[in-house]
Amino acid sequence: MASLSTEAQELNAIKKDSTFDFFEFNGYLKFMETLAIANNSKVLVDNLVHNRLNFTFYTPRGSKFIAQFRNRIFFGSAVKSIPNYGNLVNQYDGVLPLEWLIVNNENVVINTIVDRLYYEYSNIKMQIRVGRQRINWGINTSWNPNDLFNSYNIYDFDYEEREGADAVSASFFPNYMSSIDFAYKFTGKWDTDVVALKYKFNKYSYDFQFLGGKFQEFIALGAGWAGNIGMTGFKGEITYFNSYISNIKSQVSLSTSIDYSFSNGTYMLGTYLLNTSGKNYLINPSITALEIPNAMNLMPAKHSSMVQLAHPFTPVFNASLATIYGFGINSLTVFPTLTFGLKTNLDFDLIGQFYWQEIPLQPFQNIGNTLFWRFKYSF
Repeated sequence: MASLSTEAQELNAIKKDSTFDFFEFNGYLKFMETLAIANNSKVLVDNLVHNRLNFTFYTPRGSKFIAQFRNRIFFGSAVKSIPNYGNLVNQYDGVLPLEWLIVNNENVVINTIVDRLYYEYSNIKMQIRVGRQRINWGINTSWNPNDLFNSYNIYDFDYEEREGADAVSASFFPNYMSSIDFAYKFTGKWDTDVVALKYKFNKYSYDFQFLGGKFQEFIALGAGWAGNIGMTGFKGEITYFNSYISNIKSQVSLSTSIDYSFSNGTYMLGTYLLNTSGKNYLINPSITALEIPNAMNLMPAKHSSMVQLAHPFTPVFNASLATIYGFGINSLTVFPTLTFGLKTNLDFDLIGQFYWQEIPLQPFQNIGNTLFWRFKYSF
C-alpha cells in the first residue's frame, strides 16, 4: 500500500546528491539492436543509440527547474524501408516546439526531444508545475484507465520515463493522508485538450482516488483503489467516458490486478482489462497496430488479460515471463525478459516479443517475432 504521507514528503523533498547543492545531473546511454521476423521472411535488423540527459536546477524556497533530453540515433531496416521515418519518430503530443530532427536520410535518423521542461514550486502543503511534465494518475500496476494525460503502449518497454504533457498542474495536501490534484494538458485545440480534478485519500488501509474532467471530446468520471487482501496486493481503476458533442456510445475502461511476492523473491502478477469499445471478434492485426493507446482504448480487445512471473535468480540475474491475451480477437503475446547486471551501472537485457493471432478465414498462427538485446549504462 502506498502511503500518501510518504508521497507528499517525496514530492516536497529537495534531493541534493551532486557536489553542487543547486544542481543535479544524471542520465544513461543505451544501445539496442532489434531483430524482427514476420511470416517466415528474412530478418530485419534495426539499431538504436539512446541517450538521456537529466538536469535539475534548484532555486531558493522550494522551487526548481527540470530539463530532460531524449537523444536518439536510428539506423537499419526501418530507416531504409519506411517512408518519412524521421518525421514519424520526431512527432510528439505537445504544443511546445521541443523536437528537433537533426539528421534525416535513408541511412540514419538523429533526433532530440525535450520530454521534460518545467518549473516546480513546492512546500509542505502544495506543489505547482508549469511546462512539459509527466502527469501520472494511474494507480494500477499495468493498464491505467485513470491516467488521462499520459497513456502508454504496454509493448514499449524502452521508454521507462513515458511521455510528458505540455500542462499546468497543482497538488494540494490538506493533511498527510490526502491530496487534491488539478491538471490541464494543452494540445493546441480544445477538442483534444484534457483537464481534470482528482481527490486521493487513505481509508481502511487502502488508497482511494476519485476523478472527473474532460478527456478530449468526452466527459470522464473515474475511481481507483490500491491495497491488500491479506498478503496479496489488490489494485484497480475504472473510468466512464461520455461524449458531450456527439452521439458516440458511452464506454467504460476498467482494469484490476492482484500480485504476490514469495519469500524467495518470486513475483506473480495477474491483470484484467475491460474496454467496452474494444473488439470481440477477429480483426486484421495490421490495422490495430496503427492505433495509439489512450485511457479509453488501452488494448484493441474488449477483454484482455496479462499474467507475469518474475524471479531474481542471483543478485545480478533476473528473469521474467509475461503473457498478454486478447479474448475474442484471439491474440497472444509472449514476452520473456532476461536482465544481467554486468557491473555497477551497466546492465544487459535480452527481450523477446512473440505474437500469435487468429485472422479472419485463417487459423491461429504465429504472425511475427521480435528479439531485442540492449546495453544500458547509467551515470
